[in-house]
Amino acid sequence: MADPYWGRLFNRQSEKQESLFEVLKRIPIFQDFNSREFAKIEDILHRRSFASGEAIVREGEMGVGMYIILSGQVQILHAGEGSKPIRLATLGPGDFFGEQALLDESPRTASAVAAEACQAIGFFRPDMLELIDRNPRTGLKVVMRLSQMISMRLRQTNRLLKEARERTAAVERQLETRQEAASGAGAPAPPSR
Repeated sequence: MADPYWGRLFNRQSEKQESLFEVLKRIPIFQDFNSREFAKIEDILHRRSFASGEAIVREGEMGVGMYIILSGQVQILHAGEGSKPIRLATLGPGDFFGEQALLDESPRTASAVAAEACQAIGFFRPDMLELIDRNPRTGLKVVMRLSQMISMRLRQTNRLLKEARERTAAVERQLETRQEAASGAGAPAPPSR
């Protein structure tokens, strides 16, 4: 007869793995991974817990990897010119951030702070490089998906920048028109003939 305690324990572990697999399948980097490929990267993923208000990454520090949120919320903050940081986004379960750090070691462009207690999975550059050495095909798949994702985000940023520039130009044209109208109202009338 099987021991029900051990049976429940192993069932719980496989349920956790399946839910982690399902969460990661929704992340573009791992989207087309099958369970065999996922098993190759599972050992290099790091589970992390963060308390409310705890910094996950800090703006200006060197980036070493990305995080995938399993539970809780994370605020992405940018140190503005004033003393109060600017909130760029609030992310929740299934969202991710910091993926650019997998490709280069440049400083973080924003901070990520746990808005509430949260759990996340870290995927770090040294582990990705090791994956490329051990399993080039799987590593290349990660790098290709990562490149596609960053390219897509860059296109979106370019679109938003273009829209912001167009709105700024429209506001400037409106101000010029108002200034011209205001200066024309106070100007003397042309002489009549």
